Amino acid sequence: MSYLRLTFGAAAATLFLLVCGPPRRFAQWRNWRAGRRTPAYFHRLLCAALGVRVRVYGRPDNAAPRLIVANHVSWLDIPVLGSIEPMTFLAKTELGAPALGGRLARLQGVIFIDRRRLRGIPKVNAQIVETMAGGDPVVLFAEATTGDGNRLLPFRTSHFEAARQAARSERGAGAVVQPVFLDYSRMAGMPLGRRERPLIAWYGDMTFFSHLWRFLRVGGIGCDVYFGAPIRVSPETGRKTIARSTEMKVRELARRAREAKSAILAGPGSS
Repeated sequence: MSYLRLTFGAAAATLFLLVCGPPRRFAQWRNWRAGRRTPAYFHRLLCAALGVRVRVYGRPDNAAPRLIVANHVSWLDIPVLGSIEPMTFLAKTELGAPALGGRLARLQGVIFIDRRRLRGIPKVNAQIVETMAGGDPVVLFAEATTGDGNRLLPFRTSHFEAARQAARSERGAGAVVQPVFLDYSRMAGMPLGRRERPLIAWYGDMTFFSHLWRFLRVGGIGCDVYFGAPIRVSPETGRKTIARSTEMKVRELARRAREAKSAILAGPGSS
């Protein structure tokens, strides 16, 4: 079964590149909106191939500009979020290096960042503002790295400046930050506990392919995506204040997820 799922996933990626890649790249080159939803269809196909079922709680906000801020658990976060609606992701420059990974990232819509070069942050923030003003939400994994899935790491504040700049621009009236919490909650239909989360979480010195192979062997995964109420951004509000408010909201969504899981485990007979 693992070989079958891996083959299906690779075939889906190849088919997407061959059939949808050229027109999508042409539309991006011409700055057209055509084909904007194509990556979302691809991510849905990829999630199906990997055995990932996504459930959404709350709703994405339609406001533009919009910065989506989510916790970061795994490489799976991108296909899970990308399957919900068209999004542009912030990604490390290393992702653009592999032939297949780089091509898929560019077709998806990606802003590359080199976290070793702090002087490049203003340029990246300007790209975020431009993308959001054009109507595409940008996803920021504010922890700046993946964790073990059992706790949230403190949010980095650098790119929250983009939300403030977007609110200050002429097209930025109504700029918002929308908090999101990703909860990988089920494995093979059973609740996922703390001990099993490293099978999903990709962190530390884990290599991608070893983690992928281990993931393919564990069976179907359920991911609950909680969208919180959007936080309206004011140009007068500092980036650190915006970051703290967003982190607090994501932590509230995490508590909501834990409470929902506890209620399920307690069963209908609990008081």
